[in-house]
Amino acid sequence: MENLKLNLMQLILILTILYFLLPLIVYWFTKGKLNSEIQPVLPFVVLSFVGGIYELIFTTILRFNTIPWFYTYDLLAFFTIQYFFYTILDKKIKKIVWISSCLYLILFSYFLINNSFETYMNYLSYLTSFITLLILIYSIKWFKKVFMETTLVSLAQSPTFYFVSGFLFYYSGVIVLFLFAQTIYANDKVNFQYYWLINLFFNIFHKTFLIIGIWKARKN
Repeated sequence: MENLKLNLMQLILILTILYFLLPLIVYWFTKGKLNSEIQPVLPFVVLSFVGGIYELIFTTILRFNTIPWFYTYDLLAFFTIQYFFYTILDKKIKKIVWISSCLYLILFSYFLINNSFETYMNYLSYLTSFITLLILIYSIKWFKKVFMETTLVSLAQSPTFYFVSGFLFYYSGVIVLFLFAQTIYANDKVNFQYYWLINLFFNIFHKTFLIIGIWKARKN
């Protein structure tokens, strides 16, 4: 029974990783028909694809140590998210971007120097809280900007709406898991991977929103 659970978990993980590849694949097949709204989120889409390939080959198949990659991915994800919101907010949040980037790099460097799996759990809780707060601020600013404009007919037709909603939903969804990750790992190490299914679920939801947004970015 236990082997069945492990095999099922492995299958879910592989399918989720493969799903990470879909946003860039959809982009490749539609890029000739896409408008400029795709450009701000494209670095994150590329990163998701690279992350999916890395995790499939090096983490799942070859069983490499995942911690260095996690740190690398988190750093790149932070700056691709910063770039996304900086661009869609017409580059009017330069001061927030600079200050938040400096704070992030200080925290990132501290956890990198004191690196271990346990400190990575701490890192997740602090940095995810930090990024979630930033995304909330940026999202509020974007929605305010959109509602003050008169040109947008419907949010449902806006690719950027799906990109923003995806980031907002994912980070607000996983923050509780990441805040308690170290406690869960310390008290229930054997079943920790099953708790991590929550993260996989929100990741799938996020990538689905990316795919919808890319599809909506097709030129009329």
